Amino acid sequence: MYINRALLLVVGVVLIFFPAVESWMVSSESTWYRPYLIWLMVIVAAYWNQRTRYPDEL
Repeated sequence: MYINRALLLVVGVVLIFFPAVESWMVSSESTWYRPYLIWLMVIVAAYWNQRTRYPDEL
């Protein structure tokens, strides 16, 4: 199984910065849609990573 190096790097960076991002997302002065923006970025990044794969690739 091939693991994309860029994806592995992003996962490592997210794990390192997760506490800071979590406190930024749940701060009381933040807008209500901020967590949804984070999830939208995750979905777009996953799509961007998978868009170049061929359907017959395992």
